[in-house]
Amino acid sequence: MLMTEFDRIFIFLVFAAAIPATVWVCIEKPKLVPLFFITVLFVFSDSTWGQLKVESNIYSRGVGMFNFSLLEILLLTAGFACLIRKLANPQNVRLPAPMSHYFVALLILLVMHILVGTHFRIDVFTILSNNGIINVLNMMIFMYMVIMAFNREKDENRILRAVILLAAVRAVFGLVRYFAFGGDTANPYQNFEGLDTKLVYFDIADNFVACLAAFWAAWLLTADHVRLSFFKRLGLYAFLAVEVAVVALSFRRSSLIGLALMFIFLLFRISSKQRLKLICLGLCIMTVSAVVLFQQRLQYSSTGNFLTTLIYDMTPDRASSNRFYEWAAAMKSVGDNWLVGLGTWGTFTGDADILSYHTEKNFNFIHSGFGHLVLKSGVIGLLLFLAVIGSYARTYFRHWKTLTGNARLLLDIGFAGFIFWIPTLVIGTPIIEYRTMLMIGLALALPFVAINLKTDSLVTNNRFLNRHATA
Repeated sequence: MLMTEFDRIFIFLVFAAAIPATVWVCIEKPKLVPLFFITVLFVFSDSTWGQLKVESNIYSRGVGMFNFSLLEILLLTAGFACLIRKLANPQNVRLPAPMSHYFVALLILLVMHILVGTHFRIDVFTILSNNGIINVLNMMIFMYMVIMAFNREKDENRILRAVILLAAVRAVFGLVRYFAFGGDTANPYQNFEGLDTKLVYFDIADNFVACLAAFWAAWLLTADHVRLSFFKRLGLYAFLAVEVAVVALSFRRSSLIGLALMFIFLLFRISSKQRLKLICLGLCIMTVSAVVLFQQRLQYSSTGNFLTTLIYDMTPDRASSNRFYEWAAAMKSVGDNWLVGLGTWGTFTGDADILSYHTEKNFNFIHSGFGHLVLKSGVIGLLLFLAVIGSYARTYFRHWKTLTGNARLLLDIGFAGFIFWIPTLVIGTPIIEYRTMLMIGLALALPFVAINLKTDSLVTNNRFLNRHATA
């Protein structure tokens, strides 16, 4: 049924009335909105690539009427409410100061693109589309929202419980669908390449959820200070196996590499006596995962040995038809505009046959998050993004030996979560994916939540001691 003009006006008025209500909720009940976003992000996939029949999802609702999705509008509204809350009480939550400077710089950069783009008569919604750099700002808004919402000591358990419970539900749903109902409908290997392969989840963010939960279980199993009963330890091993199975049966190489990097990182966070156990556990997991990946997907692209088969689409003999060609074509199109890029609306020129995976021959993104930033915003945009990552890493390493208990667990989960995204930032398309960038924002937020909670706990204890000492 087609929507009448009256229906459009009615929906618009309802939505307009909902905006102040959203602001009130964000100010009075600040945890509800981030928990809502975390639930949506963990439960609903966003990727439609690989589907025979592309269907709209929760992340695209409202685009036809508002040019932005309802979730994007909600995020911007919630971000504005967080700003009001922070200005009303500047001492409420300590935000990472260097990050704030970079956020302002990115906002100014985007405003400059809007001014230049509109000067050249580019539609403003094209400038602000997800194919540009707006999702970098969305990532930072969500990061700040999470940091500001979870600011009490008991919030450590609250956010951990939410993440692990949702990850468990998502894993069970994916595996049941895989074994009983043919797996994910977004399956380019089967639908486009004709391979007899089904998978659990094609969306990289679903693999991130599973890897985050797997890291949580492995961390608890190898922590010296955690005392677990036999049945709890057995349950954690079963949980770990389920989450790893989700990743292994999704056949995403970047996910498997990300999972391996997370386990390597964990090696440096545990004692030497636990290290051998984790190495054996990791070798078993990666061996089984590699065998499954080869048998179920890479057997169709075998080139002689496992390593070359793993990167079959990036080998020298396919240099004219792989991602290296895409990167080269994009950088050639950038030309002398390497400092500022081609604009958030910019596209590059390339061979339409080689780049046939770009739908509708629209060459407005490339398979590299870092490369995409250079294409759209030049070296300036890339350096600002790297500055955010650098500030985040410095903060982590400044506190990684000082936190204990759940604070340390939350700190490590966040940093390990970011490590997972490194392969995707190098060879994937995260910047144009709304869900992916918010997931990266969550990974960036968790260490700051842990640091703030620990600091608040120390301040509270000091006040308690000073008060009683005075008495």
